Amino acid sequence: MDPLSLLIGFIIGLIAATMAIEFGMRKPIESTFKSTARLTYMWSLSEIKNPRLVAEYLDRMMIPKNAKVVFKECSDTKVLKDISTRKNEDIRANFVLGDERALLILGPVREGQMGVWIIDPFILKKLESEFERLWSKGEEL
Repeated sequence: MDPLSLLIGFIIGLIAATMAIEFGMRKPIESTFKSTARLTYMWSLSEIKNPRLVAEYLDRMMIPKNAKVVFKECSDTKVLKDISTRKNEDIRANFVLGDERALLILGPVREGQMGVWIIDPFILKKLESEFERLWSKGEEL
């Protein structure tokens, strides 16, 4: 009985040590956007430098005069008076691109809508090229 207890204790100790090493070596899973993205409900186009807006559906809101806007549909085109705008039927996203950050809007473009602030340089470059593509293919109003 003594050798059997010794063998069982050795096996249990080996399993416990292996599990402790395994758990100790694991790194916590962290989001790649942890330091470059933030969820928000509080945003305004006026707080973005040189805003370039892409909107699938643009609801009534105040748009700064220095903004460039590409949209698919707009509830009230009167708000676009004196603003550089183009219409493009290929739009399938909503975002506002600024000089050093972007806001991905999760729904129709209107203040108070949930969005995600992005400062990741790689994503900003991708959004910049997408804006330029949509702008160049859009028709002027």
